[in-house]
Amino acid sequence: MNIGIIGTGAYATSLASILEENLNSKNLNITMWTIDKDEYQELTLKHTNSRYLDYELNKNIKFTMDLNKLVLENDTLILAIPAKFVHSTFKTININMEDKKVLIATKGIEPITNELISDYLKRFYNINNITCISGPSFAHDIIKKQPIGLTIASQDKNNLNYFKDLFKTSYIIFDETDDIIGCSLCGVIKNIMAIFSGILEGMQINSSTKAKFMVDASKEIMEIIKKLNGKEETFYTYAGLGDLLLTATSTESRNFTFGLLIGMDKDFKTYLEKTTVEGVESLKTTKKILEKNNLNSKIIDILDDIVNNCKDKNIILDFLKK
Repeated sequence: MNIGIIGTGAYATSLASILEENLNSKNLNITMWTIDKDEYQELTLKHTNSRYLDYELNKNIKFTMDLNKLVLENDTLILAIPAKFVHSTFKTININMEDKKVLIATKGIEPITNELISDYLKRFYNINNITCISGPSFAHDIIKKQPIGLTIASQDKNNLNYFKDLFKTSYIIFDETDDIIGCSLCGVIKNIMAIFSGILEGMQINSSTKAKFMVDASKEIMEIIKKLNGKEETFYTYAGLGDLLLTATSTESRNFTFGLLIGMDKDFKTYLEKTTVEGVESLKTTKKILEKNNLNSKIIDILDDIVNNCKDKNIILDFLKK
């Protein structure tokens, strides 16, 4: 079984660490692609990518900088790069991907077309064998091989079972859904809510009020999912409530930390220059999707005013009183 992983960052590496468990039992051949020459050299020589994660990959995993070769030689592809690089990466591929099985591990919206990654791949590359994986799972926690809950979503039961079996280990617990839209939206919007939550923490808002916000955020996420043709109940999976609880409460979350800096009136712009904060890009693209569909979200509107329109963070207090 030939598996190609598009990406060699922290999350891509952590997914590879799960697949390592089944290298021999499932006869897997795993190749990972990177665009970065320095990363490629370190991975080839040491099987590590110390820029992102302190982990040594199995010696049988291979690496390449030739994306077309990766796509050509592997029937199963795992997409694990930031959403903002999806377009620039895929436009270099000249191999027909119609029959490929694709697992989307990227959390975000394609920023040029403002589409969910699944919709983008279907429309431009005729890829229909799509599955989505999401859930509360920091990469550095996955490699510890302790219990992790993930949601796996596909409209094709065979594809869902295929990837579920591929990642089957003693410490990965799956819940299942056919709702790719809901699963994807949860992965996007929870990062936005985490920024808002971080601002509250930085402002030293009390725990009771923060609990109110989490309920309000949950309601808005479910409402957005429903109005964009997903299923409200998907919020109650690991991809929804699970990931929201993790990302919106932990300083290990870059989104929460970014919000924390805003709330504390510290230099968040320098942090943003040095760190990828998915929620900032997701804030822009989600707002565009909502506007396109004549929808709105009070939380997203307020956060957009603070992050992108330089409004005073204290406008949050008026919102919380309603």
